[in-house]
Amino acid sequence: MISCLLPLTLAWSMARAEEPAPTPEPSLVSQTLPNGLHVTVLSDPSLPVVATQMWVQVGSAHETDSEAGFAHLFEHLMFGKTTNNDKEAYSRHHTMNGGSENAYTAFDNTVYVSTIGPAWHDQVLVFEADRMRNLILDAENLENEKKIVTEELRLRTENDPVSRLLDPAFHAIFGDHPYGHLPAGTKEDLAAADLALVQKFYNGYYHPANMHLVIAGPVDGAATMARVEELFGPLGGERLVPPTVPDLASHDFPSRVLLQEDIPPIKVAALMYIGPTMRDPDYWAFKVMTEMLAGGELDAFREELVTERGKAVEAMTVAETLRAGSVLAFASINLPFRSERRAFKLLHGTRDTLTEEAAWMTQDKLDTAKRRLLRQSLERRYYAESQADALGQAYAWQGDETLAMGGAVAAIDQVTLEQVQAAWVKYVVEAQPVEIFVKKGEPKAEEVK
Repeated sequence: MISCLLPLTLAWSMARAEEPAPTPEPSLVSQTLPNGLHVTVLSDPSLPVVATQMWVQVGSAHETDSEAGFAHLFEHLMFGKTTNNDKEAYSRHHTMNGGSENAYTAFDNTVYVSTIGPAWHDQVLVFEADRMRNLILDAENLENEKKIVTEELRLRTENDPVSRLLDPAFHAIFGDHPYGHLPAGTKEDLAAADLALVQKFYNGYYHPANMHLVIAGPVDGAATMARVEELFGPLGGERLVPPTVPDLASHDFPSRVLLQEDIPPIKVAALMYIGPTMRDPDYWAFKVMTEMLAGGELDAFREELVTERGKAVEAMTVAETLRAGSVLAFASINLPFRSERRAFKLLHGTRDTLTEEAAWMTQDKLDTAKRRLLRQSLERRYYAESQADALGQAYAWQGDETLAMGGAVAAIDQVTLEQVQAAWVKYVVEAQPVEIFVKKGEPKAEEVK
């Protein structure tokens, strides 16, 4: 019997000896270089790839009138030739080595993203340091990119009546607030782009002190930081400080905006409310509140207006967060015979019903919404790009990237039903919304006091 068990005992011992060592916990290191570049490195051995993101803290909201559309234009220009590399070098490196690269422009930031295997990450840093200071800007290059962006606007904006509506809508709703013009810019903006102004924009705003370099993946934190110092430390120049973007809460919004566009013969009515910034103590209660309203399979506003009362063709709740504040909107799509007055009466009535009956605002609904938000926050830990994005946004919008490492989880978990109820009263019940009405007609936008 003992002789029979001996091989099993030896096999068990060998299996235990071959068990892999526990994976080290993720570690975060941050540093601001002497030239102002802020660097964050998340070392996580469990991630298979490395995500690199350069957050330029300049978006469309920071453009002057003479720079309108420049942030989006640079999203394209930055993939051009430099003094050290040809135009396709950066993209070719990613394509050949199974990586991906892209960029996007928003109101508050322009972000350049890369995901690639660890073996090819060092060269990405070389490329990033190069194009952030050695981009070649000449008349030919500028004209080529202006044509490309113009075609993009023609395809994505002019070819879609809903997209065409956005630019005049933002102008009418936000007025002289920096969010009053969209990140994409316009063809007129592009046509007016002057090479000297473009060069000034690049030299001043693409300064290290306006940037945040984020790296997340299976990297050595100390070694990667040393490499960043070597490559990016020498960068400098004369910095332009991005203008301050006022919080939406301090802006004077119109009471009503009327819009016309070549849309199908329907009428759209909406109530838009302004919520807190991510830096505000009310933010997470507001965020959980919007999740309870429309974050799951059912939209509470739509259920009341469309399903229960049958008073609109369709309805929806829209919630968005920007650096300067949050936006919550309730919208309805109505048949052409519905009057403007009746459409708004129904919207206000539905809001009042949600306040009085509050079937959507129970402890069970709260617990469910919190679980969804917690799941979303925890899921991103498995993706290098999601982790890098969370770190970049936390630093850009809240001034502290460590808040991306479990800060949201703790904040969500602490939200109470009483806080959600207080947020609903403060930001919806007691607030004055912007009434927005859209109908078919010759394109125009006007503010109604």
